[in-house]
Amino acid sequence: MTNALSYVAPPQRASGEVGFVKGVVTYMVMDDLAVIPLSTISSITLLHKFQVKELSSLEEKVVTFGMDEAVKLLNASMQTKKVLTEVFLNCATPREPDVEIMD
Repeated sequence: MTNALSYVAPPQRASGEVGFVKGVVTYMVMDDLAVIPLSTISSITLLHKFQVKELSSLEEKVVTFGMDEAVKLLNASMQTKKVLTEVFLNCATPREPDVEIMD
């Protein structure tokens, strides 16, 4: 299956800025690599969704990564829904072996 794609350049503004996002916007990346804009409402919604009762149980983790971590992220994204947990918190979930050896 092949499809032709065309490149759409981001709009150029008179001020010389290039891109689709105006101003400073903060995003949150979820464990399954979903990206959502960070706002008070989205934060409260997530607390309710995950039934967080005690805010002291939450922890913010800022990570930096290079090529090695990028490869780990790519690999983990094809194997689990808990990508960030597995790559940055070293909480690898046990997996079934890909090949079963028969005697």
